[in-house]
Amino acid sequence: MQKRNVFLALVVVLLLVCAPFGLAQLGTQALTPHRTLGYYNQDTGLFEPLRSITPDLDLPAVAPTTGTLVFKFTITAKSPVPKNGIILCSAAGAVIETSFSADEGGFGIATLASGSTYTCSVSMPYSWLLNSPGTDKIILSYKAEVFEALQVTATNGTGTAVASTAGRFSSQTTASIPVPANGATTTETVSVTL
Repeated sequence: MQKRNVFLALVVVLLLVCAPFGLAQLGTQALTPHRTLGYYNQDTGLFEPLRSITPDLDLPAVAPTTGTLVFKFTITAKSPVPKNGIILCSAAGAVIETSFSADEGGFGIATLASGSTYTCSVSMPYSWLLNSPGTDKIILSYKAEVFEALQVTATNGTGTAVASTAGRFSSQTTASIPVPANGATTTETVSVTL
């Protein structure tokens, strides 16, 4: 019995001596753990943290580079456009720098000019914070496609809906161009056969 009391006393003394050290450890840990922002890259199977960019207060502010990209389409329809169909044209411009990237896009609805020739125009104003507009390039692309609206009736004959289906299309990338002078309007003329 006496051995038991001595053993219990030693355990209590040990707890009293070690308790301050254990409680001191609680104060050194943050209440919420630091989390790293990032994303899972499916191509590599790795977690990739987001790069944090610290603004350098010594650098001057970058003035926006502005202008307008205009695409003028001439579309020749080799196959007839359906009665409930329209031709849409769309265009895009993208610029990529090491610390900045941007893209612009737009679309228009083609109008019949004569016979089977349609015209369409897409205008894309831009304002980009480019660090090196004098050496940057704009990657241009365009697309023309035929859409047809179909009226669909429910199998019980009580309801109808209109659905659109895409038909023929043509999509291309053109040669890249230098970033135009600030405030300029740049026109690209393209011919498409559908």
